[in-house]
This record gives sequence, C-alpha cells and structure tokens, in this order.
Amino acid sequence: MMKKKRSNKIIGKVVHGSTPEERFKEIHGMTIEEWNEQQFKVKTGMTPDEWYIKEAKSTTPYDFIKERYGTVTEDDVKLVKDLQLLGLKDEVIYVLLDYVAIVSGIGMVHSWVREVGENWFNEKIFTIEKAISYVREQQNKYM
Repeated sequence: MMKKKRSNKIIGKVVHGSTPEERFKEIHGMTIEEWNEQQFKVKTGMTPDEWYIKEAKSTTPYDFIKERYGTVTEDDVKLVKDLQLLGLKDEVIYVLLDYVAIVSGIGMVHSWVREVGENWFNEKIFTIEKAISYVREQQNKYM
C-alpha cells in the first residue's frame, strides 16, 4: 500500500487545533470559509456577495419563482405585484423570496411572504445591500 505524500508545509509541524476548523486555520492561515471565498473568486472573478448581487439584479422575481418552484401561478404574480406596490425593488424581492425559500420548510406561503415584505418596508429595506445585511442579522439571531 502506498502512503499519501503530505505537503511540505505541514511535515514536522504539530497541529494543536481541537476542531477541523481550528486545524485548517493553523495549517493554512485562514478559515475554511475564507478559503472557499478565495477559491470562488479565483473561479468566477468576483466575491460570493458580488456574484449574488449580480444574480439578483439580473433575475426577475418571476424567473426566481419559476426556477425554484417550476411554475409561476396567478397568485405568485399577484404576490410580486403586491410587494412592488409596497415599494420594494425587484432585486430586494429576489432576496426576500430567496430568504423565505431557505427559511420556510413548507414552501412559499404567500401570506407570510407579504408579512415579511411589509416588515422589510417598515424597516426601510429598499436596497439589495441592506436586504442582504438584514437577512444575515436575522440568521445570526437564530444561530
């Protein structure tokens, strides 16, 4: 049986980390998340946030619903129009729908999406950057 060759960088080095994340950081000098972001940027030429913003700005809420759920119903069209009437831009609606799709275990419940949209309007979330920041704050609260 042939032994795998280890990187010269770690030969003879004692690694003290008790978790995989700590050991990775000791060996590579960065977290796994930072490494993943670096690799993403090498492949795409942009950061994950830049890519997401580009995606949100170039995809309509209807396209998002179709890609995620397979079809766009009349109720979906009414939902998007209601969110637009609140004053939310399409890219903010994209983030809202993506957030709901991730958080909701049962799919897109229109009444709940409207409630979240109204909450975002009351919180004055009118830009994609603010929407992303707000979603991250909410995730950190519940983690």
